[in-house]
Formats: sequence, C-alpha cells, structure tokens
Amino acid sequence: MDAAVRALVWKRAAHRCEYCQLHQLDADFFSFHVEHIVAKQHFGSDDADNLCLACAECNLAKGPNLSGRIGNRIYPLFDPRKQKWKRHFHWDHTILVGKTLTGRVTVQVLNMNAPARVMLRENLFFEGRFPPD
Repeated sequence: MDAAVRALVWKRAAHRCEYCQLHQLDADFFSFHVEHIVAKQHFGSDDADNLCLACAECNLAKGPNLSGRIGNRIYPLFDPRKQKWKRHFHWDHTILVGKTLTGRVTVQVLNMNAPARVMLRENLFFEGRFPPD
C-alpha cells in the first residue's frame, strides 16, 4: 500500500479510530493502523474503499474477523466505508453501546468496553476531551 493511500485514510478519518472514535493524540503509546476492513486472507484489497484507520486495540481485537456471534446467530461487523457510525453506536457516558445488532456484535468482538479502554475514556472525559464530536 502506497504512502498516498495511507495519507488519504488518515485524513478521511480525521486521525480517529473509525471503530471506537479514539483520537491518535489520546492513544497511549501505539500508533494507529491502516486496517483492512475485509482482510487480505478473505480477498480484501488495498483499495481505499477497503481501508480504515483503527487504534491498536480495535485492530488487534478485530483481526481478520468479518462477523461475530450473538446467541446462535452470526452478524456482520461494522464497516466504516459502507455504514454510518451514529446509526450503529452511541455513547452512554464512557460506555460504547451498540444500537443495532451489527453495533452490538462489533462492540463485543472488538472488546470496546474493556476496563482499561473505559478508564482511558473516563480520564479523557475529566480532561474535557471526550466524547468525540
């Protein structure tokens, strides 16, 4: 993937994780990743339409997953290129809540409300830097 595509992904995301909305400046030591929404092993491409910006926590939890399970049913993960974030998620103070089944399964698979992640959002809240606009 070339530098121009990487720069496009960073700019389009406004330096925020497209899953949990964390800003790169608020991330603790790790640089964000340009992430394949559909992994190459599932025949995803390096086209900008298949790429998003993801914090290390979201990207590592997502891995090559395309879906998750709630009960006995499989639901697709949120796709930042094809879906609107506000349709699938909302903030309940510092807890990310899935509004749809896709949102719920994405929160679950990406472990978006892990204690350390909620604590970071609490700290950002008290500093006036959370929730994101």
